[in-house]
Amino acid sequence: MSKHKLLAGLALGGAAYAAYHALDLEQREALKGAVRDRYNALKDRAVDYAFYAADAADDFKEALNDRLEAKDDAPAWQTAATADDDPADDIVLSSDEVPDLAPDDADEDDSDDTSDENSDTDVLGSDAE
Repeated sequence: MSKHKLLAGLALGGAAYAAYHALDLEQREALKGAVRDRYNALKDRAVDYAFYAADAADDFKEALNDRLEAKDDAPAWQTAATADDDPADDIVLSSDEVPDLAPDDADEDDSDDTSDENSDTDVLGSDAE
């Protein structure tokens, strides 16, 4: 079946080629002009459809945003971006904005780290026996 389609395509292509070369110069130019016009019309239609699709996508996004804003129980991702309840949770971008630690706080942190290290070595030591 596919061989018949291939042979039919070759026959039609050969006939079209022979018909094109049988035309005189004016008819060839007229045929080329008609093909260019159809190509440009098709290209313009494709661009128009692309703009229609972009407009439809924008309209859909706006409708979705309006619908989400109208809801009382907004999703967590939307409320997390707009909530400024606790400024301590903000990311610090500059070292000038970091509050200085009191000496008492720094000592407590160091003592906690050493007690954790000692407890780990005790556990390891008891396992080795």
